[in-house]
Amino acid sequence: MNYWIWLCAWLPFAAWADGEPANWVQLLKQTGPGYYRYEETRELELASQPWHAQGFMLTDATGNLVKLQTVPQRVIMAIAGEQLYYWDPINKQRHSASIEAAGDAAQQIAAFRAILQGRIEQLQADYEIALHPLGNGWQLRFTPKAAAAETGLPSIEIAGNGDTRQRDISIRQADGEITRYRIGASAPEAGGGMTIDALLREAAGE
Repeated sequence: MNYWIWLCAWLPFAAWADGEPANWVQLLKQTGPGYYRYEETRELELASQPWHAQGFMLTDATGNLVKLQTVPQRVIMAIAGEQLYYWDPINKQRHSASIEAAGDAAQQIAAFRAILQGRIEQLQADYEIALHPLGNGWQLRFTPKAAAAETGLPSIEIAGNGDTRQRDISIRQADGEITRYRIGASAPEAGGGMTIDALLREAAGE
């Protein structure tokens, strides 16, 4: 189910400092609630034009993640514990499944959660991690190791500037599909004041 892959961009903001790649990954760890505005562009192999969306991402310190898409239509995608949720109110489509049941996307989700939670050993087992200067900022590259690449893990690039709280994230799937995110810190009022708990309940149909 391709919509599970849309859950894979939960990279929070943190204070950045010089150091080895493992230390930079550790700085990505979420230490409290976060509320972010995002713009998403997906380049699909069989589509003549890129697909665009925008909305908000909400995270908390326990690892719960909610993606509230507002454009082109309202959709909620979430991870709570080891459960995945998807709710499209316009088309009346609601899905839920364990992460293990997500098929090929399960390992991708696990990799992104490892980045979010700072699980260095897990990341180093599957990825070559390299830090590069990029203009006035930096770029952190996650390249799947040979064995991991055979399982379909995506390549990931995260770029930022220490003077801002904006991040650019590029995700390249094994089949060539590319998803790009531009994420910036926001306030709950910008998204109508929705809370992560309320959105999780709505996604779960409670």
